[in-house]
Order: sequence, then C-alpha cells, then structure tokens
Amino acid sequence: MNNKKEANRYDKIFKENLEAVTLSMIEKVLRIDVANYEKIPLDLQRTLERKPDQLLKITDTQGDTFLLQLEFQLIDEARMVDRMFEYKALIWRKYQLPIRQYVLFLSDTVPTMPTRIEQHGLVFFFDLVRLSQIDYQLFLSSDKADEVVFAVLANFGNMEPEKAASQILDRLTQVSPTPLELNRHLQQLRILANLRKLSPFIEQIMESITNYIKEEDDYFFKKGERIGEQKGRQEGLLEGLQEGEQKGKQAGKQEAILKFLKDGILTTKQLASYFDVSEEFVEDLRKSLDQ
Repeated sequence: MNNKKEANRYDKIFKENLEAVTLSMIEKVLRIDVANYEKIPLDLQRTLERKPDQLLKITDTQGDTFLLQLEFQLIDEARMVDRMFEYKALIWRKYQLPIRQYVLFLSDTVPTMPTRIEQHGLVFFFDLVRLSQIDYQLFLSSDKADEVVFAVLANFGNMEPEKAASQILDRLTQVSPTPLELNRHLQQLRILANLRKLSPFIEQIMESITNYIKEEDDYFFKKGERIGEQKGRQEGLLEGLQEGEQKGKQAGKQEAILKFLKDGILTTKQLASYFDVSEEFVEDLRKSLDQ
C-alpha cells in the first residue's frame, strides 16, 4: 500500500471521528484550556489546493482569543512548512487574529520535516506534535469511542503491547453505544494499527484485534465465549467439542443480549436480527429481567 492510500485511509477515519476527537486533542495533547470555541469556515480561497483539517476560534480560560489550526499528518512531508506558511498568510489576511498552528504527526517514525522558515524580514514556524509520544491513557480514559481508537497510535510506555491492546478493545466495548458502532470502531482500530506497520508492537496488536473480530466479524461471539468460560461453560473452547462450542456461543449471545436489554438501546427485532436468534428468545430474556 503506498503512502497516498495510507494517508487517505487515515483521513477517512479522522473525518468520521473529528467532532469527538478535536476538543480532546486540544485539551489533552496541546494543553490548551478551552473556555469556549466556534468553528471557522475552512474555505480560505478558491485557488487553495487543500483546506485546513480544522480551524477554530478559541477563547481559553485566561481570556486569550486566537485562531487554532490543526493538521493531522501521516506522511513526513518536506514541503509541509511551505503549506503551513501559506495557510497562516491566508488566515491572517481574512481574520486578522492571532494564529496558533499545530501539526499532529500520526506515524510512529521520527519526522524530519522542517518546521521553520528564516529569511531576511521573515521568521515563521509551526508546532509539530508526535502522537506516538503521548500517553495512550489520555485516549483510553475517554467516554467516547471515537476518541478511544486513537489510543493505538499513542505511547504505551512500560505497558506490554498485548495488554495495552486488550485494554483498548475492552474500553471500546464499554463505550460503544450499539453493536453496529462497536463494529465500526473495531474496523477503524484494525486500520490504525495496521498503518503503524513500522512499530515493533504491530504484530501483537493486530493479533489481539484479530482474536476479537475474526469469528463472523463479530466481537460479541468472542466476548460471550469468554464470559461463558468464566462461568464454567468451557467445554467448547477448551476441548474443541462442537456441542460445547455451540453452548459457548449461545451463552455469549445471551450475555450480550441481556446487556443491551438492560441498557434499553435496541428493540427486540433488532437484537434478534443482529445476534441471529428468534424474537421469542429475546423476549424470554427480557421477561427474565423483570422477574
């Protein structure tokens, strides 16, 4: 896969998750205490080749007001400094407000891109932040699944990669509101982990993710089997017996359906369709909660 295609896959995920992740990046990564903000139109000039990823008018808790430009960058682009300089000139010309520019670098490689231009009568620079140096716990602790997925791009510190990946997966199951959303975030996690192909941890991370979604692309089968295993329903998983395996899956479905019934998120029909069971089965479980 070439760099352009990789960047496009990243861009797609960031566009999907941008609303949830922007304020988190500003407050947790850039350490800016936001009192209030408003979005600024991204169209600066018709001839500009690319729009900025994010442009916000920020007032911080100290009362300072400024424009904040964020760029999410995968490729170590040698001419990035030229593009950021062009952005700053256009933004200043249009809004006449102080500007702070940050490039959030997503790859786990060490970037070599210039960040300054110094010539006679001109000094320009932007701030370059490497996401791989940020503590992954900052993302893991979020209540938003759109934000949690980016923990895989951050720094695991002394945590073993397998354990960190397991924590991220478990957290996604806790904060994803529906099975459909959970599946979407698991697919995003696979892409983000895969794009960290230069990381020495990638094989372990991918193996952990694959273990969660490889069976029918459904995390709940694997999660349910683990719950059933903890409750003594181990024969299918430990002995490889077909009958035991079916019991483990059924127990897993039951545990997952009960969880969603308690949360009141999905209808009987939706649950029956998603978990491939009868509506009567779901209704019997619902009745058991009322007893």
